[in-house]
Amino acid sequence: TMPSSAPWLLFPDAMMAGVILAVQLLVYPAFLHFSPENLLRWHTTYTHRISLLVVPLMLAQLLGGVHWAYLHPGWGSGVYLGLVVLLWGITFLKFVPYHKAISRGQADKTLLRRLVAENWIRTLLWIVALIWHLAVWTRKP
Repeated sequence: TMPSSAPWLLFPDAMMAGVILAVQLLVYPAFLHFSPENLLRWHTTYTHRISLLVVPLMLAQLLGGVHWAYLHPGWGSGVYLGLVVLLWGITFLKFVPYHKAISRGQADKTLLRRLVAENWIRTLLWIVALIWHLAVWTRKP
């Protein structure tokens, strides 16, 4: 029998885990090495380009998580949807304001260090969402 999971959702889950790891290990730390003028210039390009990748993936996780929870209510889908909603909340309440400050040229080293440090939470949560989904998908019914 088919596990009560949404296997197609593993693709955006894996993609977001990979994207957030690259952002956490490469992109955000690199912001500390830009001059304020160059950071402002690069950040505009970066946010536009990363949004083309991240927005569809995050939407897929949210809509897919709702669909999964509707079709297969239970711990598997409920925890997954909870993680995705938490990630949306953290992203829009915490990280969008950070990026807006950078876009306004208000980024100092403290804000950029906080961006790197606090993004570990999102990094771990996206990895946990992927692992959770894999565990639900592979468990014996």
